[in-house]
Amino acid sequence: MRSFKRSVRVSSLVLEILADIVGNLVKDPRVRSVVFTRVEVGDDLHLADVYYRVLQGDAPTTAAGLENAKGFIRKELGAQLRIKFTPEIRFFFDDSPEKIERVEQILKNLHRDEDEHKS
Repeated sequence: MRSFKRSVRVSSLVLEILADIVGNLVKDPRVRSVVFTRVEVGDDLHLADVYYRVLQGDAPTTAAGLENAKGFIRKELGAQLRIKFTPEIRFFFDDSPEKIERVEQILKNLHRDEDEHKS
């Protein structure tokens, strides 16, 4: 029996292919500093949620560049992925590092408050 769902394997493959496409084939300078952090492909393989971070520049400009190149990216993805359906792509800015940092700060503050009340 398979140890991973097909959608998980396809997600991993889509992540690799997208990085190659955007890094080597997309000419739009607005997406030069994009880094894909994860891809979540639905169980039916029809939808791929692609999460990204921006190394330089601003997120709205990068988002516009990704949306502009989405058709080209999907066409190239379909050519390289070689599955029956090419997933529809949705791009999302990955704000999880900020969320993690905020939760860690809240936890630090709670521990500091507990230490102050013990004194």
